[in-house]
Amino acid sequence: MKRRAEATSAPLQGVKRRCDDSSSDDESEISRKGIQNDSLSDQEDHRPGFSMPSISSFDDAQDTDSPTQTSSKFSMYNSVSQKLMAKMGFREGEGLGKFGQGRKEIVEASTQRGRRGLGLMLQGFQGELNVDWRDEPEPSAMEKVDWFPECTTETPDADELRDWMTLGILCLSDVQSVFDDLEGEEMRRARTRSNPYETIRGGIFLNRAAMKMANIDHCFDHMFTNPKDSQGKPLTKDREGELLYFGDVCAGPGGFSEYVLWKRRWHAKGFGMTLKGPCDFKLEDFFAAPSELFEPYYGEGGVDGDGDITRPENMTAFRNFVLENTERRGLHFLMADGGFSVEGQENIQEILSKQLLLCQFLTAVSTLRTGGHFVCKTFDLFTPFSVGLVYLLYLCFDRISLFKPLTSRPANSERYIVCRGLKPGSDAVREYMFKVNLKLNQLKSTDRDVTEVVPLNIIKDDTDFYHFMVNSNER
Repeated sequence: MKRRAEATSAPLQGVKRRCDDSSSDDESEISRKGIQNDSLSDQEDHRPGFSMPSISSFDDAQDTDSPTQTSSKFSMYNSVSQKLMAKMGFREGEGLGKFGQGRKEIVEASTQRGRRGLGLMLQGFQGELNVDWRDEPEPSAMEKVDWFPECTTETPDADELRDWMTLGILCLSDVQSVFDDLEGEEMRRARTRSNPYETIRGGIFLNRAAMKMANIDHCFDHMFTNPKDSQGKPLTKDREGELLYFGDVCAGPGGFSEYVLWKRRWHAKGFGMTLKGPCDFKLEDFFAAPSELFEPYYGEGGVDGDGDITRPENMTAFRNFVLENTERRGLHFLMADGGFSVEGQENIQEILSKQLLLCQFLTAVSTLRTGGHFVCKTFDLFTPFSVGLVYLLYLCFDRISLFKPLTSRPANSERYIVCRGLKPGSDAVREYMFKVNLKLNQLKSTDRDVTEVVPLNIIKDDTDFYHFMVNSNER
């Protein structure tokens, strides 16, 4: 029985062996077919006329850095994409289709802006945007105040200041920038979208200026709405009815003043001067604060004046008005927010507004009491004239700072100069600045101009000031 069972199992093993052999043969055949298919595929990839090689040849080309591969504008696509296109009969420079009637160029990403018409090209927005967004810093609402080094130079006297003014040829540089080609509306849209705090707008106040003043006041430890002496004691006490005297020039419609009156309520008294007309103070539109304690003044002629701060008679009249209403003591602080439209001439805004900047600085040293503070809007500060004006404030105040609040749009050159503690004995500088303004008015109809108010060698000799100013401009 045992022998018969072995004999019976022998054919089964043979069958099994034959099955294994046949399966092995099938696998070999399939493998051979697969190899044949791959070779056919490779043959298709190498058909003459197709510019895209197979994966293997593409990899080889990458290894050898062939000039053809490097110069191809399709080299940015991976090997799989190129192989698929090659199989479909793609030739570089020709269209797909039996007769090559397809489009020859790659379908580009849409460049349509908003809901504008298809194909609209905006002047100034062409070109590639090579920005690595991963390198962008994380947005932060922390603001740091950087003060200029403390001034150790004595305030110059009238004899020394007499030779500081320098005259030259009026020169308006014709500088071009990428923004010159943009339409005004597109520039405003881009400027607005670049400001992460744009949606704050005016908040509870008349306009955005009030929010900027609130921002500055907070960052400087409320030195404007709650001024303190050198020992840190408040200079005004609400419970004793002592008023905070402040000035607001070139600041219509009055956002700065509205913030101060909202902060101090009935314990403040303000004096303002600005141009009459569309930019006049709009006290009736104050939302958050009472306007009864703010008194506009327009220079010579009082309420009938024109409010032009560059006119010497208006400057003198405003100074006398402030002194008469503050018991000859002057203001606790002065705010200045002067500016005018320079649309199409943004590159020379600093030059066009040089006299306005001078007159705002002059108003500060003319109306502030000793120890008073000053904040003023500036723009670019590159020219010797502008830097010289900053140097004069550096001499007259205990500390100064150039500060750009977060509520100021990052797309413009707007900065604020903040000055703390007017020094005693600044009369000589005030009289000198007054003479510079007179000279600028005399030269208005000529090709001459005041190019320097402080000699450049004096500024460079003060290395602390000079290096801080250069670093501030390069940020």
